[in-house]
Amino acid sequence: MNKSSLLALLDDYLAAVTTGNTSGLLLADDLRCTENGAFVPTRGGIWLQAPRFEGIIAFADELTGQAVCMGVAVVSGRERPFAQRIAVRDGVITEAESIVGSDSNGHFADVQQLLRPDIIYSAVVPPERRVDRDGLRDAANRYWEGLEQSDGLIPRFNYRCDKYDNGAKTTNTLRTLLSPDGKVHTCASALNDTRAARPHARERRFPVLDVELGVAASFVVVDFHPIADQPRPDAGAMYMLGVFKVVDGELRIIDEIREFLPLGTATGWQPEGVKA
Repeated sequence: MNKSSLLALLDDYLAAVTTGNTSGLLLADDLRCTENGAFVPTRGGIWLQAPRFEGIIAFADELTGQAVCMGVAVVSGRERPFAQRIAVRDGVITEAESIVGSDSNGHFADVQQLLRPDIIYSAVVPPERRVDRDGLRDAANRYWEGLEQSDGLIPRFNYRCDKYDNGAKTTNTLRTLLSPDGKVHTCASALNDTRAARPHARERRFPVLDVELGVAASFVVVDFHPIADQPRPDAGAMYMLGVFKVVDGELRIIDEIREFLPLGTATGWQPEGVKA
């Protein structure tokens, strides 16, 4: 399927989640469906809560047959950070993976900002400033590697780059002075400062690589270990979708939609290069 067809099918899927009506939606008999890393039955989990979706921005990859979106799920009147991935084969949805964040506001979340997605993600990158699929994958993977190695020199950050966690701007902002470490970070220094937590970025996947838009969408689980005598709100397994805008081979903006799970939790999805 081409990108526009995949995006239309993702829209149809979200509409079906809202209404509970799957008529006209082709779902595989063996559909694999997870929510926050736990397997749920078809039309289970968030389907049972008739959510409304807002601020959705979506991306698709015709070579992988997958589409991904991020935005807000309004569940029982509460706005929650949201990400969704679907995989499609011959017009049939075979996989559905969702992240429904429980942290809507705080030091590392500002769900209201997700209602106004940044139009930079929709901007076409001029041909002379693009990288190919391998370059997109490498740019995103270098970020995960920099996080795992606590080394902000591994990724290539554009000097305008900022990072957003569940909608909250967490780099180059005074709001982080109120966070546990009380520091203002750049994208690079934020990675450098994770060493004590011994992060491990595992289950790395790259379902969408859009060369024209310069967008890489990647799922990962990052284990942050507890630090003695320094309680932090981010100890555990951070399960997230990372969306990266890549221009000139550099990271221009990063958005993460994430949920914290118990340390070591697996999501049930195989990382790239690992056979089931």
